[in-house]
Amino acid sequence: MTTRTGRHLAPATQPSRVDVNGITWRLRSLIAIGHDCARIARALGVPPSLVRRIGNGQTRAVTPALRATACQLWDAWWDKTPPRRSPGERRAAASALRQASTRDWPAAAGLDEDQLDEPGYRPWSHYRPAAGTGEAPDFTPAQAMPPATRRIA
Repeated sequence: MTTRTGRHLAPATQPSRVDVNGITWRLRSLIAIGHDCARIARALGVPPSLVRRIGNGQTRAVTPALRATACQLWDAWWDKTPPRRSPGERRAAASALRQASTRDWPAAAGLDEDQLDEPGYRPWSHYRPAAGTGEAPDFTPAQAMPPATRRIA
């Protein structure tokens, strides 16, 4: 009888698309504190139309890379308001706040982070004006780390 001493498993592959529900609520909460879709899109490196589709619930899945970058952005801006130095920035923030108020999107403090990435999650909280803790800086996503390599002796 022959015994197999070593089995080779296929490497785990990352899914090509992930559920968008958590990203949708993260982006909506950024809009609820005044960040407009164009500013969010610039930070994420995607077209503003994609951010609008995600925010409006018209997208079901995104790439894992976009999800990771959106999570980084949310971590950086969840409690920060956008700059309002120019008339254009003030108009963009006012428009974002109107959109969030009209659609009843809560700010980040109204989200349950433990359940946020569960498909179908809906927050219990409603829109309320949020002052933030300061102004959001420009955003540069962290570089993705290369996968760890193992040395097999």
